Amino acid sequence: MFFASAVLLAAPLALAASVDRLETRQSACSATHIFLAKGNNEPYPGRQGKLVNAICSGLASCDYEDILFYNPVEAPYCGSVNEGVANGIAQITAYNARCPDTKLVVSGYSQGAQIVSDILGGGGGVFFQNCVQTTSAGIDVNSPAGRKIAAALVFGNTRHTANQPYNVLSGSGANGLFPRSGSQAAGLLTYTSVFHDYCVAEDPICAGGSIVADHLNYFDIYTDSAAAWVKSKLLEAPAGTPPPVTTPIATQAPIPTAPVAPYPTASYSNGTATTCTAIPAIPTPTTTVIVTVPCATLAPSVLSSYTSVYPVTYPTTTVNTPANPTKTGVPTNGTVTYTGGAQGLVSVSVVGTFGLAIAGALLFI
Repeated sequence: MFFASAVLLAAPLALAASVDRLETRQSACSATHIFLAKGNNEPYPGRQGKLVNAICSGLASCDYEDILFYNPVEAPYCGSVNEGVANGIAQITAYNARCPDTKLVVSGYSQGAQIVSDILGGGGGVFFQNCVQTTSAGIDVNSPAGRKIAAALVFGNTRHTANQPYNVLSGSGANGLFPRSGSQAAGLLTYTSVFHDYCVAEDPICAGGSIVADHLNYFDIYTDSAAAWVKSKLLEAPAGTPPPVTTPIATQAPIPTAPVAPYPTASYSNGTATTCTAIPAIPTPTTTVIVTVPCATLAPSVLSSYTSVYPVTYPTTTVNTPANPTKTGVPTNGTVTYTGGAQGLVSVSVVGTFGLAIAGALLFI
């Protein structure tokens, strides 16, 4: 998958859930059933396995089910989201029809957060690399399935929208890469009483921040508090059919034509005496990227004018195109990691312990 014309780093991580995983073909009903939408390139259930365990701990009848969609690094972004939204709506609706008394929980991380928020509020539009996501309506909050959603939560949402009543954490006042507006904002607002959108201010995906780790560690830091909130909503949810929800007025937020990038920065990775003293000119920034180059440090003169990615002439990089993202090797000498803006084809390499660098956009969505 790819964002605009920059770089996405995908960090697959398996955190197995110890609770039962329900296959979609099964007919068993539980008191609480959780649906999960994973992040890009994650195995099922991804980082959210830890959250499932925490929610189900102490509950007599609780299981989960993965929302099915194909989203490895090579999959087109909008195609994966289309599939996830369609399958998620179908799976939630089918489960509710089969088990009308079950309380439902829906959770999504990163790319999966966009899928979950689109399942609830409706989706569609033009996103990364100008891909087109099919316009679709969300699950009506007053439908049988909608009225049984006791809690829904997302983390590191690409479509995080500033100043919404359901926002949680320090990034509440910031916009993500593609905030909602119009009917899609209004649709998600109907779920305000049961919805939390977790975003920290330095997360590059949901808040335009510049700290990669803040997009990756939600479930290391916030699992217990998020699970406690879900359990409180499960206790509030009536055993029968809840009353209809009154639709609130949407807060409008313009959808940008391109992600907004932070100012370029550079950080030392590991050392040799090599210093890069010249960087060729590059296009105007349109989004955030991370690029590794074979230098131990960057000269101050480079930092003062550095506004795009390193070109493919550097020996440790390989050109990536939207149609054919590739992974490059780790340099054998010292490296500098640059976070900044880029436009056009870019080249990247593996950074730290986080796995893959692919054509697309910053981070692990």
